[in-house]
Amino acid sequence: MMKNIKQWFFDHMTPIKLYGGAFIYFMVLVILAVVPQTRVPYDNIALDLGFAEVAWYAVFILSGLLIAVYWSVDEFKKKGLSVDFLYDALLWTVPIAIVGSRIYYVIFDPNKNYQSLTDIINITRGGLSIHGVVISATLFVLFYTKKKGINFWLIADIVAVGFLIGQIVGRWGNFMNQEAYGPVIESQFILNILPVFIKDQMFIAGNYHHPTFLYEGLWNLVGLVVLINIRRKKLLKVGDLFALYLMWYGLGRGAIIEPLRTGGAEFDALRVFGLPVNIYLSLILFLGGGFLLMFLKNKKLPELPYYAEVGQHD
Repeated sequence: MMKNIKQWFFDHMTPIKLYGGAFIYFMVLVILAVVPQTRVPYDNIALDLGFAEVAWYAVFILSGLLIAVYWSVDEFKKKGLSVDFLYDALLWTVPIAIVGSRIYYVIFDPNKNYQSLTDIINITRGGLSIHGVVISATLFVLFYTKKKGINFWLIADIVAVGFLIGQIVGRWGNFMNQEAYGPVIESQFILNILPVFIKDQMFIAGNYHHPTFLYEGLWNLVGLVVLINIRRKKLLKVGDLFALYLMWYGLGRGAIIEPLRTGGAEFDALRVFGLPVNIYLSLILFLGGGFLLMFLKNKKLPELPYYAEVGQHD
């Protein structure tokens, strides 16, 4: 019996480290952000260095990136890809994604309260957009893989999982900033099942508000679990995971999360025909993913292999 348990443990060592390590790291991060605090709303500054402050928003964003890279390294090895390529690409992709995220935010910010270039580039209090990250990072990866002669679709599949991880963890930065919330909670059932520390932070202007940051994180978590499981099956061609990510995220963000939001920094966005522009961009992501999945790849690139058959098997 003990021999079988030991054998199972060693056979599953990598998944345990991969999933268990990420989960423990995330939980410790949330505990460190919330438990030591003695008042609500929680202080959104993680560290005061005297000459500068490090916000929890930045800590969660960077932590999401670190976990995504940690998972990507493992997948790169399984697919026979060079980890050095991943690290080299990250040196360019991360700053470009940050710039793209900020540019998107500034363009679609209806307030435009920027007095100088310093105001435009100041991201210490938020002011980044996930849509900007997805668009700018994808475009750069497309350029970089073509330059290096590496299959873009395979890299995009791995990046798609990384996007979901980053979005799940990064949303807790919005939580610490009391952003990305919805209308007043009317349901006693929801009030009863929400953890106290989340309800307390979402107590704004005398009422408890829907934690849409949490709803989006849970939606993305479901998408993450689905993608990492179906990629092991001989079901999807290379590039299909990326297309499914675009559809899943676009659907959840555009049809569920954005319409539910009523306040917070990300809610203050440019509106077209009465709707936040993020809804339209999310719809474009959904339709774009469907176009890739149903037509462009499978009709124009039918020779692409199944994802599960590339490199080593999961």
